[in-house]
Parts: sequence; C-alpha cells; structure tokens
Amino acid sequence: MNARSERPTDTEPLVLDGDLTIYTVAETATRLRPYLAERRLYLDLSAVSELDGAGLQLLLWLRETLHARGGALRLVAHSPVVAEVLGLLQLSGRFDLDSAGPAAGEAA
Repeated sequence: MNARSERPTDTEPLVLDGDLTIYTVAETATRLRPYLAERRLYLDLSAVSELDGAGLQLLLWLRETLHARGGALRLVAHSPVVAEVLGLLQLSGRFDLDSAGPAAGEAA
C-alpha cells in the first residue's frame, strides 16, 4: 500500500493504492498516523485493488479517530473493490460512499 501525496488538501487528496489487507495494514496505519491531526482528511481509494477485514478495520479506525478529535474522513473516490466490500457490509452510508466518485472510467 502506497500513499502518493505527502500533504493532502481539498484539491489534492491522499491517494492510497494497491492492497489494503492484513499484509499491508500495519505499514499503512503508520503512514496515516500523521494525518490524525488534520481537521479533514480526504482519501482517494480509486487505486485500491484489494480490501479485506483488516483494511476495513483500518478505515473504520481512521474515521472514528478523526471524528473523536473533531475531524472528518471523506472518501473522494473509490475503486469497485472498495464499493463492493462497503456495500456488502452495509457501510456505504457510514463512509458517504454515494457522494464519493468511482475511479475514472468505472461505473458506480
């Protein structure tokens, strides 16, 4: 899992790509920790190719931690894999997935 933006902004979100799984979640969590101080964190998950329970737990932890600190997590784009997992577990609303766009060229 790679984070492609050093400092995300409203116009340039933090892009996560590759797998977000049990094998990558510890490294990804370490990379995301500095962003917990942000008021709003915008994530682009359009390049996430695999999402398992550990990856989902990381996203939920990130969302809840930011919320507890008065911040917010916003998904600005998602891959079909992310949409499928969140949809199957009925978590699309929790991540406001309906307002997040799919990856470029992908159907919602």
